[in-house]
Amino acid sequence: MRAVLVNAESFLEQRRRQGMDKFDEMWEGEWHFVNPPKSWHSFLNGDMLVVLRPHAERAGLRSTGDALGVFASGSDWRIPDQAYVRPDQIVEEGVTGAEFVVEFRSPGDESYAKLPFYAGRGVTEAMIVHRDRRFELFGLDGAGAYQPVEDGRCETLGVTFSTVAGPKLRIEWDGGSAEV
Repeated sequence: MRAVLVNAESFLEQRRRQGMDKFDEMWEGEWHFVNPPKSWHSFLNGDMLVVLRPHAERAGLRSTGDALGVFASGSDWRIPDQAYVRPDQIVEEGVTGAEFVVEFRSPGDESYAKLPFYAGRGVTEAMIVHRDRRFELFGLDGAGAYQPVEDGRCETLGVTFSTVAGPKLRIEWDGGSAEV
């Protein structure tokens, strides 16, 4: 659905006051307003982050699941659900790139449309997770485009993802595993 705002400044200020702007994005100067996550989305985000954070730390990466923007410019940014970043990618506003991002997909959202932006920012791996724990993992190829990673192996964090009964997302690594 597209909308034209007559009094955009008032609308934006109201979203800021209500704390609803945390997930809003700007795509090449065009606002994209995003509703707060559903409960399944928020809990899965937290559970997955707890499992993956130690792997990020071992890889020398910082991790967040708290609406940190990936910026191309002051009028072009996206907000992944999770970002795993090198310290040199961190700026005051957010990050300039990432090694791995995760998007939890709700029906009709723009998760897939964000992939070219992430590829353009040099994000090495991107993952889209659905409510039923199906997922798609993508790796950046030499031409700067994403290709599916069929075996579920995230090289950035040294873990392998699979969907198992439950449904749950299984995360495996040398010496261990977890299901979320």
